[in-house]
Amino acid sequence: MLLSNDEFLTRLEALLTAQKDHGTVFITQKRHTYQPEASTSAAGAAAGADVEMSDAGAAGADEEADREWPLLVRATEGNGKDKGKKVNISTVVQPADADAFITSYSTLLRASFAASLRPKRKKADQQRARALRAAKRTVARLQRRAQQQAADGGGGDDVPDVETLVQKELAKKQGSEVKSAATSGGAGGTFRPRLPKVVGPRRGAGVEKRRKTVRRREKAVERFKAGKKRAAAAQ
Repeated sequence: MLLSNDEFLTRLEALLTAQKDHGTVFITQKRHTYQPEASTSAAGAAAGADVEMSDAGAAGADEEADREWPLLVRATEGNGKDKGKKVNISTVVQPADADAFITSYSTLLRASFAASLRPKRKKADQQRARALRAAKRTVARLQRRAQQQAADGGGGDDVPDVETLVQKELAKKQGSEVKSAATSGGAGGTFRPRLPKVVGPRRGAGVEKRRKTVRRREKAVERFKAGKKRAAAAQ
């Protein structure tokens, strides 16, 4: 369905809003170069008169390079298999109206896409959510155990609250990250160099690859020893 520029933007906004929660909208744009073929008959020429021929190849190349073409923009609904029920709208933007249309068109797309993006969750929020889920599972398990002990006639164990378990889980997670940083080269820890793995045959095809890996491994060991000496001298 060919629409005017303003009507196309209105219909496109409604289409994107309708497909916000579920659905797909395909948007394509390209140069509109279609032109009706001109008749080859010389209607105004007298019968028997010669028709003037021009060098269309040389003149047409310069005209095509300097010509400004209209812009064809098409939006298609991606839901459903029945092509007759799909929404298909398009518009042709003339070069004189291109700047104003692109401004409104870009603003509409940015607003629609920004609303459909999921907000990024911070790492701390994700860790707390995981710790909360683990704490709820732990409390439920302890409650079942306490109820079973009470049914058997024994005194049930005290069940901690969820928030206490969440704080313990976060503290445990933070402690494991600190320990990992220390063992991988953090302050106060032991630095463990990552040495290249030596692979390849000892002779024949591929031996050069093995030799290069051995040289890289030796350089890594030398850098580790030099850094260890500098750290000892600094202390």
